[in-house]
Amino acid sequence: MNWKKGWAIVGTVVALSALIVGCGSESSSDKKVITFGAETTYPPFEFAEDDTYKGFDVDLSNALAKEMGYEAKFVSMGFDGLIPALQSKQIDAIASGLVVTKEREAKVGFTEPYYHVKLVMVVRNNETNINGEDDIAGKRVAAQIGTTGAMLAQSKPGTTVKEFDAISSMLQDLSNNSVDIVMLDEPVAKYYIQKLNMKDLRIVPVGLQDHTIAIAVRKDDKELLAKMNAAFEKLKANGEYDKLQQKWFGDIQ
Repeated sequence: MNWKKGWAIVGTVVALSALIVGCGSESSSDKKVITFGAETTYPPFEFAEDDTYKGFDVDLSNALAKEMGYEAKFVSMGFDGLIPALQSKQIDAIASGLVVTKEREAKVGFTEPYYHVKLVMVVRNNETNINGEDDIAGKRVAAQIGTTGAMLAQSKPGTTVKEFDAISSMLQDLSNNSVDIVMLDEPVAKYYIQKLNMKDLRIVPVGLQDHTIAIAVRKDDKELLAKMNAAFEKLKANGEYDKLQQKWFGDIQ
C-alpha cells in the first residue's frame, strides 16, 4: 500500500467487526468462506463507503474467491494487527496493499504479486526544500503504523516520525503544518489529493522505493496459496484483472 468524503472515511475498527462483501452471507450459502483482513482506510485499495467495503483489493478478493468456488468476507483492523491476526487464525488471508518484504516473508506466505507501486512523499505546495530521499533527515514525518514508509523515515537521522492508523489524519496534520512529510504509496496519495481536492498538497515527483504488493496467507496454508495463484492466473487470462485495474486506477492521473 485514504482520502475520502463524498464518501465517509471510517475509522479503523480494532475489534474484528465483520462485514460481508459481495458474495452473500454465511446463512445463505454452504460455500467455504475465506476471511480477508484489511486496514480499510486505504483507497483505492480498500475503504468503507455506505456501510460497505469497496476498493481494488476488495473486488480482487471477491473475484479470487468466486473463481475458487468460495465466499469472501472482509474484516477491518489496524494495519499493524493484520499479520498477528493471520498467524492466530482470526483471518485466513490479508488483502490490504501489503508490500512484500523479506521480514514479512519470514512470517507469512505471499501469492504472486498483483500490483506494483512506488513509495512517495506528500508535502505542502509551498515546500521547496524537500525534493528527494536525502531531504527526509531531520524532518517531521507522518506514516501509517508498521508500513515501509514508517520504516524508511525511522532510518533517517534526526527524523521525528509520527505514526497513524488513518491517512486522513496524516494529511490533515500536513495541511496544518504539524508535520513536514507524509509517506504514502503513489496511487493512494493521488487518490486522496484528487478525490478530496486537496490543492494545498502535492506529491514530490521523485519516487523513493518500488514496492510489490501481494495477498498474504499463513506459511503452512500451501493449499490455499496454490488455489489463489491459480485463480489469479485465470483472472488475468480472462481479462477480469485488467477490468479491475481500469476501474480503480484508470482515472488516477
